[in-house]
Amino acid sequence: MSLRLTPAVKFLLAACLAMFLVHHTVDQFFGGNLIGLLGLSPAGFVFEHKFWQLFTYSFLHGDVMHFFLNMLMLAFLGGEIEALWGTARFVRFYLLCSTAGGLTYLLLQLVTGAAISHVPMVGASGALYGLLMAYGLLFGERVLLFMMVFPMKAKFFVWILAGLELMTTVFSPHGGVASAAHLGGMVAGFLALWGQARWRIWQRSRGDGGGWGRKPSVFSKRSPKAQHLKLVINNEKKVELRARDEDEKPPTFH
Repeated sequence: MSLRLTPAVKFLLAACLAMFLVHHTVDQFFGGNLIGLLGLSPAGFVFEHKFWQLFTYSFLHGDVMHFFLNMLMLAFLGGEIEALWGTARFVRFYLLCSTAGGLTYLLLQLVTGAAISHVPMVGASGALYGLLMAYGLLFGERVLLFMMVFPMKAKFFVWILAGLELMTTVFSPHGGVASAAHLGGMVAGFLALWGQARWRIWQRSRGDGGGWGRKPSVFSKRSPKAQHLKLVINNEKKVELRARDEDEKPPTFH
């Protein structure tokens, strides 16, 4: 995995860094409460109508390690995906996964009866787990280091992380809400790619792709799964790949 800083990735890195510095400077040294204003809290979103929190929460981070790990993940995953998809599609996908993670958090709080909670959730992990899902599909045969030690293909790496997040959501009394937001981003990313693949296959089956009513070569002797991934990989650019008391409680990092 190589580091490639593409335009949207550089903007997101700079925006998150700026927000990290401003947030912690204002809140720690000037007695402000930017985390209450911009972090995603159920009570703030539902009862105080701070709807912008669904967008702004992903630009805040709880501490240096939280910020560093998320930005490292964004830099390594996002650059390659943006280079393949283009900036516009990458940004749409990133915002979709981030929003899905936030909505998952709010829904879980509502279901568990914590809709009046003012404890904010912050962090870009919902979007980043969506990127991780996309990376596992696009570059599934690449080898990553699980826990920085064990070599593993990206397609297996993604499902192991999803399984760990699911276990955390189900069994952890404290970290489950944030892990559910991770899963929300992953599921949204998967459904977006799967839905687009199905749509393209349907269009091509009707002859829309070639204009002559001929079925494309993607319908040769490949399995349906291979057809879906081929369409996702090739997308707009024809690129060949090898194969992807609550007010005093600390904020929820994810």
